[in-house]
Amino acid sequence: MKPKSSNSTASIMDKAHCNDCGWPLISTCCNDEMADLHPLEDWWLYCSNQGCKNHAGEPFGQEHTPSFLVRI
Repeated sequence: MKPKSSNSTASIMDKAHCNDCGWPLISTCCNDEMADLHPLEDWWLYCSNQGCKNHAGEPFGQEHTPSFLVRI
């Protein structure tokens, strides 16, 4: 496995959680393999709970805010 590039970005979203399960949300930059799967998206938001229906995530940005995002 090769190390991630220096421009790889993923972080737990501050002051936000999943509307369905309450777990933290992860915001990630669509690069490398993500860009191959979703070439028109720059950012992706998903629930950190693998058992949650929102774990697969949705695009996140100026054009779209996922319905499961709750800001505190």
